[in-house]
Amino acid sequence: MKTHIQFKKADGSDGIALIEGSTTDALQAKKDLAAKLGLPHVDGRHGEHEDIDSRLRLGNIDPASITFSQVAE
Repeated sequence: MKTHIQFKKADGSDGIALIEGSTTDALQAKKDLAAKLGLPHVDGRHGEHEDIDSRLRLGNIDPASITFSQVAE
């Protein structure tokens, strides 16, 4: 099983990524995409968990635009 992730870049262009494994929620899709693209980690405020939306924005990706679907092999 693989996950197909679609997103919009800050310049308005479309992007896609194919991730190994099954993704079941939007937060996991965002984390998988950031990892696949090798985006640097961004710490949350006051030592909280990583701010994944900030990480995506630094990579010129609109976090609200991310959609995903499962792809059978």
